[in-house]
Amino acid sequence: MNDFVPLRIISDYSFLKSGLTMERIKLGVYKNDYYGLGLCDIGVMYGVPAFIKTAEELNRPYVIGMEVELNDDVLCLYVKNETGYRHLMKLATALSSQSLDIQLLKKYSEGLIGVIETSNDKFKTLFKEDREQLNRLLFDYDVLFKSNFYLGISVTSKEEVSYANEIRNFVSNHPYNCVAFPKIRYLKTDDAIVLSIVEAIATEEEITIKKEKGQDYFMSFNNYQKIYTPKEIRNTREIVEATSFSFHQKRGEMLHYPVDDASKTLKTMCRESLKDKGLETTEIYQKRLDYELETIINLGYADYFLIVHDFVSYAKNNDILVGPGRGSAAGSLVSYLLNITEIDPIKEDLQFERFLNPHRQTMPDIDVDFMDIKRNDVVEYVREKYGNSRVANIVTYQTIQAKQALRDIGRVYNFPTHHIDLLSKRLSNPKLSLRQAYRQIPEFKKLVDSDEYFLQIVSLASKIEGLIRQNGLHPAGVILNHGPLEEVLPLSIDFSNNYISQYELNYLEDQGFLKIDFLALRNLTTISYCVDLINDGKKIPIIDKFNIPYDEKEVYEFIASGQTLGIFQLESSGIKRAISVLKPSCFDDIIALLALYRPGPMDSIPSYGKRKEGKEKITYDDPCLEKILKPTYGIIVYQEQVNEIARVMAGFSMAEADLFRRAITKKDAGIISANEKAFIEGSIKNGHSETVARKVFNNIKKFAGYGFNKSHPAVYAIITCRTAFLKLHYPLEFYAAILETASGTSDTKFSEYVSEMKKRNIKIIAPNINASTKTFLVYENGLLFPLSGIKGINNLLVDNIINERKEKPFTDFFDFVSRMYNLKINDEQIVRLIDAGCFDSFNPSRASLRATVKSALQFAELTYKEDGQLNIGFSAFITPYTIEQKDDPIENLNREYEVLGMMISNNPLYYKKEILAEKNVIPIVEAKYLFEAKIAGLIKDVKKINTKKGSTMAFVKLLDETDEIEITVFPDTYANVLDLVEKNNLVVCDIKRKKRQDDYSYIADNIYPLEDE
Repeated sequence: MNDFVPLRIISDYSFLKSGLTMERIKLGVYKNDYYGLGLCDIGVMYGVPAFIKTAEELNRPYVIGMEVELNDDVLCLYVKNETGYRHLMKLATALSSQSLDIQLLKKYSEGLIGVIETSNDKFKTLFKEDREQLNRLLFDYDVLFKSNFYLGISVTSKEEVSYANEIRNFVSNHPYNCVAFPKIRYLKTDDAIVLSIVEAIATEEEITIKKEKGQDYFMSFNNYQKIYTPKEIRNTREIVEATSFSFHQKRGEMLHYPVDDASKTLKTMCRESLKDKGLETTEIYQKRLDYELETIINLGYADYFLIVHDFVSYAKNNDILVGPGRGSAAGSLVSYLLNITEIDPIKEDLQFERFLNPHRQTMPDIDVDFMDIKRNDVVEYVREKYGNSRVANIVTYQTIQAKQALRDIGRVYNFPTHHIDLLSKRLSNPKLSLRQAYRQIPEFKKLVDSDEYFLQIVSLASKIEGLIRQNGLHPAGVILNHGPLEEVLPLSIDFSNNYISQYELNYLEDQGFLKIDFLALRNLTTISYCVDLINDGKKIPIIDKFNIPYDEKEVYEFIASGQTLGIFQLESSGIKRAISVLKPSCFDDIIALLALYRPGPMDSIPSYGKRKEGKEKITYDDPCLEKILKPTYGIIVYQEQVNEIARVMAGFSMAEADLFRRAITKKDAGIISANEKAFIEGSIKNGHSETVARKVFNNIKKFAGYGFNKSHPAVYAIITCRTAFLKLHYPLEFYAAILETASGTSDTKFSEYVSEMKKRNIKIIAPNINASTKTFLVYENGLLFPLSGIKGINNLLVDNIINERKEKPFTDFFDFVSRMYNLKINDEQIVRLIDAGCFDSFNPSRASLRATVKSALQFAELTYKEDGQLNIGFSAFITPYTIEQKDDPIENLNREYEVLGMMISNNPLYYKKEILAEKNVIPIVEAKYLFEAKIAGLIKDVKKINTKKGSTMAFVKLLDETDEIEITVFPDTYANVLDLVEKNNLVVCDIKRKKRQDDYSYIADNIYPLEDE
């Protein structure tokens, strides 16, 4: 090992300014056998935790720093001790919203080592032209850093050698030290091209150079010895050895709930709730509550429970729907009594230790679901209650994956898009890197090997693959701390002046910060909107959205019937098949269904169904297991059952049983063996044979790798059954809610919902200019399409229409145009409203209305003044009339489809039902799930392309009453049907489904006309 330490490693956490991932840093340091390593990212501390982990894996000493700019001086600030670390964090936080000034640096300079870059323009100018000012500058910095100050020398060319020697001569006459200070921004000299590429990505420019060499790489020690003096190299080590700082100490502190005594308050609230629920005289509840409270309080988590209770209560008091619970927290009686969860853990045999184990010193995890459109309201409440400085969102990082790397290289070098697509489409496994794909995906390797051109693209892409491109926000996680977060964490500040941690989630938890997931669940928004529709106009609400029934026989029968589209967690075709096998008939069956339908456990679904129906014998390895496994017909389904088996057979305490279960999920053979021994010895001690004990252990071990805790499916089953209840009893409101909260008419699910509605004779009604609003409405025994769903109609126009008709409905088309004229409606918007069917109640001829738009606008201009008042002088003498035109039904449907994303008023296939029945075609919405199918539809679009061989193929968009689909027509097939494959033709198509990456493609085997000529 040599004495050199690369102090100025700039990682990819300096977004798009470096070609160094942590793995590349690790390789560079290890290969060159440096004494240690130093991080110096530009203005941020994002990479500190990952860098420290890398240094510890290398077993090398390290120093962390940050590059800053002050009055055109480039300074690198390094942490010397805990004070320096806290000061560097404060500087990093400040730099996210302001520039560095000398006062700020003076305030936070203690505990930091400063290195000034001597190769920047300002320093060079002062050195050559104004030594007096340079002396003052260096003196001030030396005083500021209390002699922990160095001049950083960097030599990257022969021209800089003489300049470096001049600095050395200068320093020899002054009380300063020089340190070897090369920038390290890529792994090897020919990786310099990476900097040009990432800069082009950042600036959205194009470049042509594809090879480049540079000096900002990990050089060998021998090369550094030729460039820097022994003392300059020794000083790199001196800086690292001067550091006395531990990153791993706990700096987070549990946020205190604002009461005098959190423990006493928690006890009081729980006992009062126990009394309110009529459970205070039941011994099992008293004992469980005492045990949980003792554990929670002893571990210091009383404040945590009160904090969660408080924001959950806030949500419920402000009409924000909250989930009935999530994860293992539902196993806590305290959570139930505080109304954080809605399920009785004792009644459902849920275990507290699965949530909080007194022998396992880890933070409990109470995650809460909120309706997605109101989730941020709850987070804002928490910020206001505890103060902005105590609450922060959590950063995430987006890395450049294989496909993104190809796209970036394509844009930067202006490679043809279809060439990039050729490569990208062959990356069938998104988890593989480019190098791995080359080795494991034959079609990708074949294309890359086919031409040096493709190899060059992939080689360039591999240089930027894995680099961090940008940061983002964790979708749910929020951290809370008792003291100001800026004292203990580097933070960024967003546009709303809210904090975002610069460290990722796993590092925050390691440092003792309380993390809570505020999760956004769209299904809760659907439920809330559905109940609002049900209660709309009722003096007394029919349903309480916070107490929707779910344990109902009719609900289980409805689920068992397979009508589960739109029902929470039961929509996939796979789980529908599981339902047909399991035939749920009670709440416990729904819980089991959600727990079993996962890779691994789903293999037990057939046995579960057969045993439930008495078609398969139920056996137990030991009589003591019957009570534990009887509810699941002798099959281990839940982790709680494993814990109970360990307790009953081996005599473990509940806490020990949970540790045992966790241990046997590990891949460490020694740990598994030790636990097997403990289980068997305990079982023998309790009177069980070794043979039986070993058999039971092996069954547990097989299950443990994919086991699921019962708490999570138990509370999620409540949402499942509640959505089923609403769909069963209030179908119109349910469909209105689920269409409203879908992603739009282009969403595949939207088409499936509409298809199911048609089967149930529930119609969607075209928008009505006097009745439609911004949301789907229950209207005339159907659902009225919203004005806001019409493409090209913005929210402002919708608001104007609704406000204008409040005083008086529009009486006809001319009345609408006239009254909306001064609200700046234009002809294109009017045509879109016509195409959507908004005026069908006035005049069913859409072609006539389209022809009349111009004259209607002229009439509006004449009859209404600028202030919107009727111009009486003109109106009495002008009688507007409609310009009659003959409608083309197909054109109307096409235009309707363009603005609504679906055909509501009719469908060309509607009149062909007898022919469709004769042809035995399958609705497109169903055909998408089959490997082979015969479908029929209207051709909406045809995209023709030429293959490499010069043949023509096509991508055809086909539409029926239920959905649309894109069919690939390869050259051989296309050659036979090219006259048929034209827009607006009605055709029948034999298709096959093929897996393509994470999706499916559909191939046409044959296409022929719906009606014979």
